[in-house]
Amino acid sequence: MSDIAIVAGLSVWATLEAFFADGPGTVPVRIVAGLALTLPLIVRRRYPFAVLVFVVGVFVLRAVIGAEDEQAASFFPALLLATFSVALYARRTELAVAGAVIAIAGMIAGLALGFGSDEGTTTEPGNIAILSFFFTAAWTAGFLLRRRAEHVRRVEAESGDLARAAVSAERSRIARELHDIVAHSISVISVQTGAAEQYIERDPARAREHLEAVRSSARDALTEMRRLTGVLREDEATYEPQPGLERVPELVEQARGVGLDVELIEEGERRAVPPGVDLAAYRIVQEALTNARKHAGRVHAAVLIRYLPDDVEVEVENAAGSGGTGDGSGHGLVGMRERVRVYGGTIEAGPEANGLFRVRARLPLRGQE
Repeated sequence: MSDIAIVAGLSVWATLEAFFADGPGTVPVRIVAGLALTLPLIVRRRYPFAVLVFVVGVFVLRAVIGAEDEQAASFFPALLLATFSVALYARRTELAVAGAVIAIAGMIAGLALGFGSDEGTTTEPGNIAILSFFFTAAWTAGFLLRRRAEHVRRVEAESGDLARAAVSAERSRIARELHDIVAHSISVISVQTGAAEQYIERDPARAREHLEAVRSSARDALTEMRRLTGVLREDEATYEPQPGLERVPELVEQARGVGLDVELIEEGERRAVPPGVDLAAYRIVQEALTNARKHAGRVHAAVLIRYLPDDVEVEVENAAGSGGTGDGSGHGLVGMRERVRVYGGTIEAGPEANGLFRVRARLPLRGQE
């Protein structure tokens, strides 16, 4: 249903542009061209490479047929979505890589043929660099999700039902982050380049302001992609073997090694914990210590593991610091809440009246075997 909604939205966008935006050809011809760019995306999961080749071909053909001033922008998200899909769904890595080459080459060819301009070529280095960045980012996002899915399949083959649920929640969190980065980038490039297009002739200085906003957004998106890639690599390194509460002392030592003053306290009799709950508790402590390092800096933190008759409770407390998360609404805390929800537990996260930031999660042990 999500694919139908996306394609329907893009198709309506392209149709409205055919009526109300300036461009080459008659309205019926522009409608056909717009639908040819968007409707094939409905089968992008099953035939990703063929859909990309077709969409790029339509784009290049559109540039060949009419080089007049083109105000439409719906072609851009259609091309980006096709590029993202070939990286994620292509059967072989070779096809995914070939798709990236075809997408960027098609984009450059369209610009060289004068697409979007009534004055001939638009292949200035700045245009090519900015557009190449967004195509590369879309392809990279799809490829990272592809690698993530392959890794999850390996983990699921060796995990129980509850462990699979925890991995699935983690995968959803990463997918949302990637989606947010790509979606934000698409919206910025579409709006800002459209605004620059309106002012390029009558107010070049104002057009340059919009292009500078695009460059700034591109730099920010690249930084975010690099950060997310680092998180994916770090997570992958610890999935095999599955960590648990017995490895929390290692986390504490690692945190101390980067300047965080951490105290570890255990209450109750240590005993065997179901694998899924064990992994969830470990990840909660890991995320809380990571947030403490990122947002509070070199402060004191305390990790408490409490073994209760029917539950295990983990608590991480640290001084909030000037850069603390404050309201407890970050992406890491969302991931913690999803893990706890899978196992029917409870979690509290947020600043305390004494100036500390506390994460406390309780996970039930019974019924999890």
